[in-house]
Amino acid sequence: TCMTRAEVNPLRAFDCKNPQCAAIMADAPKITDHLCDECREHYDAVKTLLDGAGVVYEEDYKLVRGLDYYTRTVFEVQVDNGMGAQNAIGGGGRYDKLAEEVGGRPTPGLGFALGFERCVLALEAAGVEFPRAQKCDLFVACVDDSVRARAFALVQECRDAGFTTEMDHQKRSLKSQFKLADKLGAARVAVLGPDELDAGEVTLRDMATHTEAKVRLEEVVGELGRAIL
Repeated sequence: TCMTRAEVNPLRAFDCKNPQCAAIMADAPKITDHLCDECREHYDAVKTLLDGAGVVYEEDYKLVRGLDYYTRTVFEVQVDNGMGAQNAIGGGGRYDKLAEEVGGRPTPGLGFALGFERCVLALEAAGVEFPRAQKCDLFVACVDDSVRARAFALVQECRDAGFTTEMDHQKRSLKSQFKLADKLGAARVAVLGPDELDAGEVTLRDMATHTEAKVRLEEVVGELGRAIL
């Protein structure tokens, strides 16, 4: 495999986990010793910016990302403790030629990916306490499927206005939706059924007092604001 890589993409040979290949590659030329002037200037600028930001880094001439479209800098983010051998939580790099290679106009680019589970494990190992989930301002409950699209639109309207809003996505019964709303700590539940939709309104229930009121759909956001204030 590495003999093939040596012909197609020799840098990938650095990524081989075979001990014999690793021993051979230990004597291979280092890419950092063979940069052109422009790439050297770019690489030095990256390191200068990292130093200025207080980011601790280690130069690894053997680091190779799994995909072949990267140009110039590639990187990997690692943690020191609590992760064992699987201590990389993410990585990425530049791909200045990728857009052009797939038919787009020449466009410089960069990107990265993080492992969500590894980030959580790293934070836990570092003793970070996760904040408790924010309470839900509004839960939109659907009487049946016929109103789901309008209910979803209402959820988005309330979220756009800055309110924490949720709804059921598993087609639970209305009773089960109220249980879910209670579990989420929803302050209010807006019930939307065919009758309410025809009338252009929702039944808004205060979960603390259990009082209910009819509210026009276009006035739900305003009503939430007044209630919270």
